[in-house]
Amino acid sequence: MLVTLFLVLLGVRSVDAGDSQETARLRIVTPQASDVRTSHKHGIPTREYISRGGLLATTQWPLQFRIESASAVGFVAKRALNEEREALVLTDPDDCLNLNSLVDDLMLTSFDFECAGAIEDELYIEVQTEKHDTFGVFDNDTTGNSAIRARLVDDEASAPSPRNTPYLKHFDGKTKAVGPKTGGRPDPAVTKPDELDGYGYGADDDLSSLVVMADVGGARVFDTDFNLTSGVVRNLAGFVNTVSAVDLNGQDNTTVTAYMHILAGVFEPIALIDTAVSDPSLDGFEYALRVDSGPVTGINLDEPIPPVAESGSANAFYDELLSQYYPVRVRVRAVVVNGEAPDYVHDMNGDGQYTALDVALAGYELVTNEVSIGLTLTHENLLSEAPDSKCPPRTLIHTDLDGDMDRGELPECLLTSGSTRKRRVPR
Repeated sequence: MLVTLFLVLLGVRSVDAGDSQETARLRIVTPQASDVRTSHKHGIPTREYISRGGLLATTQWPLQFRIESASAVGFVAKRALNEEREALVLTDPDDCLNLNSLVDDLMLTSFDFECAGAIEDELYIEVQTEKHDTFGVFDNDTTGNSAIRARLVDDEASAPSPRNTPYLKHFDGKTKAVGPKTGGRPDPAVTKPDELDGYGYGADDDLSSLVVMADVGGARVFDTDFNLTSGVVRNLAGFVNTVSAVDLNGQDNTTVTAYMHILAGVFEPIALIDTAVSDPSLDGFEYALRVDSGPVTGINLDEPIPPVAESGSANAFYDELLSQYYPVRVRVRAVVVNGEAPDYVHDMNGDGQYTALDVALAGYELVTNEVSIGLTLTHENLLSEAPDSKCPPRTLIHTDLDGDMDRGELPECLLTSGSTRKRRVPR
């Protein structure tokens, strides 16, 4: 087996044990981060970004995570045949690189033969630069963590829970994936290019040490009947599109930047609507609504369901329906761990939140502070005006909620060509 080792060593700085300097810092860049305050919740440094106003649509905006280190040792890479793994080494106390955990699944005898047998005492971030990942687009399969990339392929709805893809049983009896688009299902007979897109729920194949948490929509774990599995959420880091690295910037830091272009469904609640209600417990209500596995509630709307959706006749109805549960407040947290991050985050301390403390209690070694921000989002349809019908979002599911085998009707989304769409600036 041909094995090569590459080292790019940066200027090594000695840091005394009593130095208060962090091994690495994690920062977040979002349109709503107007201020920041620091705390030590549960003994873990936390940078909480404060949003003083502002409103985001649920799609088409940037979210960045930036890792900075003023004392990093350097970037390392190891190749075995067509597999390559890279990492940013943050500390190496014995000055002998023995990152066997980085490549242990590649069945290699050693990371660095000169350090064979030495104790692995390094802290490292598993990272490989990536031009662009998105759903359904073939990813470069010679770089990044191939084992993680294989898990980012949509699994079957019949797979054991928890699955890496959220599914719901629709009114027609078919089970379909819900939430953001994440790529095709695996085919046991044929390997299709879009099955290896490196994009979806779980740890990221290119920045495998990143954990991103948000208790909303498809990030939650639920069965095909929408019943919640409490105490666990999916890692959202797999929705990172690009990863870049800088050996040394103007502030004397080594940096790694991960960029997410937020697409529909990533931070959207999932809602089920029944437009034919007969359950006595819902007397007085025209419709039933269930949002993010919560209780079934009755609602009434001023706007009637139009018989057709031509010339935008359904827009007022859908806008009023979406206004029943938008805007939403979503708390996003992130942290970076030593080595490979988990695909799921469990509420280890039972406080009902998903934080860096839960990641640490699960046995992962944190190498950065935690970042946290509360985002206020509204659906893009509520900001848009169009003469055509605005299609209901993919996260709005028309189904039977009261068990009478009747879900009623919703207008079909009919679009025409040549129309003009306006989007208002949110106020």
